Amino acid sequence: MGNLTPEEIKTLIKASQIAREKGIKLGISVKDICEQGCISRKTGYQWLKEEDSSKAKKEENFQELVHREVDHQKLLKENAKLKFENEGLHIAMEIHGVKKNSI
Repeated sequence: MGNLTPEEIKTLIKASQIAREKGIKLGISVKDICEQGCISRKTGYQWLKEEDSSKAKKEENFQELVHREVDHQKLLKENAKLKFENEGLHIAMEIHGVKKNSI
């Protein structure tokens, strides 16, 4: 594969797209970038699409992880509250002479 790595090709294509969107003239086209990397334009754009998709998936996974962590913290608090209540009930039962098996 020429003198460009896949990551360099994707970066250059993305830079070319941004420059075009902003009206900035670069000295190299996507076609030229891909030729330097010994790949077709189609392959270059596929790589870019895959990278964008991968980034979106990573962000989605991160958001899911955050939500799960929030849920986990809520469950820990609820568990601590229930444990405290349970211990209180056991103490009250002991004070009033209620046996555990009689409930």
